[in-house]
Amino acid sequence: MDANEGKEIKSELKIIVIGNSNTGKTSFVNKWTKGTFTDFYKATVVSEFSYKVFQYKDKYYRIQLWDLAGQDKNTHITKIFSKNSHGCLVLCDITNKETLNDTLKWKESVDESTRFIDGEILPSVLVQNKIDLVDEEALKDEEEIKKFAEENKYIGYFRTSVKMGVGVDECMEFLIKNILERIEKCSTEGKNPLERDRQNLVLEHKKLGDQNNGNSARGGCC
Repeated sequence: MDANEGKEIKSELKIIVIGNSNTGKTSFVNKWTKGTFTDFYKATVVSEFSYKVFQYKDKYYRIQLWDLAGQDKNTHITKIFSKNSHGCLVLCDITNKETLNDTLKWKESVDESTRFIDGEILPSVLVQNKIDLVDEEALKDEEEIKKFAEENKYIGYFRTSVKMGVGVDECMEFLIKNILERIEKCSTEGKNPLERDRQNLVLEHKKLGDQNNGNSARGGCC
C-alpha cells in the first residue's frame, strides 16, 4: 500500500540540487526520498527528480528534488531547470576545497535566472557533504563556513554525510520550512503562489514525458 494514500496533498514544491560532479547530489536525493545509499557512482547527464511527501502544520506537500548535472559545461542546464523553483541546495565535497569555491558559480547561475514568489532570490542552503571522510580537526572551521554562507546570501549551511545519514533530514526540514513560511507570508499579502506554481510544475512534467506516475523521472539520454 502506498504510504501516502489517503493524504490530501496541499501542493507541490520544487527544490533543485546543484553543485560539481561527485559531490553527492544524486546520493542526497536518493537518501532523503528513498532512504537508500550506494557507493556506485553514475553521473547525471541532464536532470533527474524524485519526490517525497512532507508534513507541515497538519498539511501535506509533495516535495520534488531535482538533481541537476554537475559538469561545468552544463551550467546553462541549471538556468533552464531552475525556473519555477521554490528553493535550492548547493552541494560541495568537504574534502575538496575547489568544490566549495565553485558553489559561488552554481548559486550565481540560479540567482540570475529565477526569483522566488516575493521577487527575492531563491532560499538556498549550502551543503558540505562527505564529513565521514574527514577527522574532527577538519571540522573546526565552522565560523569560516558560516561567514562564507552569510556573505553569499545562503539562508543557512549544513554539514552532512549522506552515506551515514547525518544531517540530511535536518537540512531538508530547515529549507522546506523556510520556503513554506515565505509562501505563507506571500499569501497574507493577497497572493496565491502555490496554485500558479502547481500549474507550472505540471507543464514541466509533461515536457519531460513523465507518464509513469512513479516517484522519479529522468531528463536526458540516460
